[in-house]
Amino acid sequence: MNRKHLRGSSTGGRGSGKRARHAGNRGGVGRAGGGKRGQQKLVSFRANTHTYTYSNLKKVPLNLNRVPGVIESLKKKGKLKTDNERYEIKLADLGYSKICGKFKAEKFKLAVYGKASASARDDILANGGEIYE
Repeated sequence: MNRKHLRGSSTGGRGSGKRARHAGNRGGVGRAGGGKRGQQKLVSFRANTHTYTYSNLKKVPLNLNRVPGVIESLKKKGKLKTDNERYEIKLADLGYSKICGKFKAEKFKLAVYGKASASARDDILANGGEIYE
């Protein structure tokens, strides 16, 4: 016995396809049905949709490759502090959350105020810099 269609696919299990298969027969799609006299129903839809953010600080890392460019721009603005041939970088003031990566070309003595990844910490300390968390 060959069947051209799967059982119930054209009727939705109700015999007639006109009264079973469409969205109007099940009351709508998604959040339908909340207007006019049923507005109190939509309150329960929205009850658990609030998402919590645990930190207002955006997690934006500063890579050690980009430090020469940051130092040059801070020199031009006059906002760079030097202490015993070290450049002081305050990550929070610049809008960064932490420093990461390794030096590629130029190496600087840095005094970093903020968090640092393990590889950045090793590279900065090996070059004579310091990290203050």
